[in-house]
Amino acid sequence: MVTAPTGARGAASNGDRANDTTAKDGVNGATTNGQPRQGSAPPTAGSPPEPATPRGLTRAQIRRLVGLSAAIVLVGAVVGFGAGLLWPARYAARAEILYQISQEKSTGFLRQDRSLTTQLVLLQSPRVLAPVAAGSGMSLDDLKKKVSVTLLDNSEVIQVEARNHSRDTALRWVRDIVDNYLKVAPADQATEVDAFLRQQLAEVQDNLAKARVHAATVHEQQSAGLVGSLAGASADAEVQGLADHERKLREQLDELHVATVSAPRREVVVPPYPVANPVSPRPAFTAATGALASLVIAAGAAAVLGRRWARGRAAT
Repeated sequence: MVTAPTGARGAASNGDRANDTTAKDGVNGATTNGQPRQGSAPPTAGSPPEPATPRGLTRAQIRRLVGLSAAIVLVGAVVGFGAGLLWPARYAARAEILYQISQEKSTGFLRQDRSLTTQLVLLQSPRVLAPVAAGSGMSLDDLKKKVSVTLLDNSEVIQVEARNHSRDTALRWVRDIVDNYLKVAPADQATEVDAFLRQQLAEVQDNLAKARVHAATVHEQQSAGLVGSLAGASADAEVQGLADHERKLREQLDELHVATVSAPRREVVVPPYPVANPVSPRPAFTAATGALASLVIAAGAAAVLGRRWARGRAAT
């Protein structure tokens, strides 16, 4: 019996073990440091799945955050609506004044803007508001806070509005403001000048009539030789002076009339009237404001809770 050398048997055994290892790697897929090598076969169906790392929030937690946010917004809207119902009502009264700039004097939008702005300032000036404030027993600053003067839609119509807890008081304020404005407006100055000139004209015409009668009497006496020519010349000079004065007054009246016609026209197109419904508070507006504020709070609360829950889930 021939026995193989010991070295040959060891080499054969090592070769068999290497072949077995290679075959096992080809079947099961070799791994390196617990990770499958590239190109190796996927794990078998019976192998346990790898544990997943928790990320974000579960659906139940998201539903809880949404429900909490909706509840906060709903509570804010209800509180705002209730506050709007319980807050004391304020009423308004309004009037509209047309300030029409004549085409003859208008030189463009800049002039119109300045003219209209001047009227807005005049309506809120102490000359207009001070008597109203004094009649109501309040300060001028307090009245200004309750009165607004605006230009409607880039037009020539000025809206005057006053607000008060009493509808009658607001209406009285607007009526007094409009009346005072029409009294102190520059158009009334032209009326006063017209009245003064007409009074002067009437006096001059009366004196002129008397001077003419006197001049006629002097001329008769001069013809009779009772007076000299100097008296007649003096009477004629007086008549001529009064006639010149009358002519100048008539010219001034004509110029004033032309200026009045071409001046801006002020007219109350909508007399003072009370607004039917209260202008404040408005429950729908306060409810929307409460809901908006609650939405901000709900967003912050949801962000804080969501972050805490996500951290707690990641730690488990």
